[in-house]
Amino acid sequence: PDTPSATVSDGSPQTATWTRFLPEWGGIRENVQNSPFRWCVRESLMWGIATGTAMGFHRVRMRSSPFFSINAAFATSLIVAMPSYYFCYRRREHKEATIEMMMKANDFQYHDEMPEPIPQAEHPFLENVDDGKSEAVKQKEFVARLKEKKEWQKQDPMDDAANVFKEVKKP
Repeated sequence: PDTPSATVSDGSPQTATWTRFLPEWGGIRENVQNSPFRWCVRESLMWGIATGTAMGFHRVRMRSSPFFSINAAFATSLIVAMPSYYFCYRRREHKEATIEMMMKANDFQYHDEMPEPIPQAEHPFLENVDDGKSEAVKQKEFVARLKEKKEWQKQDPMDDAANVFKEVKKP
């Protein structure tokens, strides 16, 4: 069976269906739905519920009073959920900051800030090849066999690009 190809939509992103179970009081549901960290909310609540349930069953198994067992379960769920959200939030922020830093270090830019592409007729690494089978295709391949050196190793002096890059001839 063929799988449908991915399509780009101009519509707003759909919110997760689990957010419909959150209360509307105090704008909780709306804030979670609009938050880029809503995955962290879900993850932290799931960890809190799981550990709270485990603690509650453990206290019942240890023959504690039901009131104390429920309090221990609730307290455990809060003690786990709050720092779990904080760490997830910080981890995602750090990941986004790292990606941003890598984009700046490698001179990547957002699509809106990118320069106009070079027209293929003026492209320095492409030339027209007409093989008769299809329309003209632009092809040219260059290879530079340079040994990678670490920053602390003695670097080779920069040569002219014509001396470094050798054109690969296709048979």
